[in-house]
Amino acid sequence: MKWQSLLIIFLLSCMLPARAFDAQIEMVNFDPQDQSKIFKAIKAIKKVMASDEFKKRIIEHTFQGEKKFLDNKGHTNEEVFQKILEGSEELYPVKNGQMDIELELIESESKTVGYTYPDTKRIWINRIFFDSFHTADIANNLFHEWLHKLGYDHASDYSVERNSSVPYAIGSIMGELARVYDDKND
Repeated sequence: MKWQSLLIIFLLSCMLPARAFDAQIEMVNFDPQDQSKIFKAIKAIKKVMASDEFKKRIIEHTFQGEKKFLDNKGHTNEEVFQKILEGSEELYPVKNGQMDIELELIESESKTVGYTYPDTKRIWINRIFFDSFHTADIANNLFHEWLHKLGYDHASDYSVERNSSVPYAIGSIMGELARVYDDKND
């Protein structure tokens, strides 16, 4: 009788919708049009996060012939994916399944698209790039910077290998899939 109860609980849990990935975003220096671009990028991120393709691309990612990312903190691809699903930022270590960040739009002549620091929720986005970016490009950048919030880093100097770091590789995956989903639904 006990196994029948467990089977019923299992079957019911399979019928319940999975908890959707969410985002809690605070914005500084964004006018309504800028905010709209962010909301559209967040919508694209949520679509990608709900896709089987996103999970597959992360799990199957290879670096130097092995299923792994560069600068992965010793995590397997499956562990990296699980950390993303949990949404547990280093400064806010609660497994709430959401992206918790502050965004600030800045004016800079720098060639840096965006940046953050480990001791703050804030992510700074360079308006020069933001103004010309497609929704998928914004999703890529937001996700890249948020992955820093999860504790993943990369080399500060450019190298081809850096593109296989968790923030760069998964940010790129996010951008590619966001472009596909955005183009299908707009």
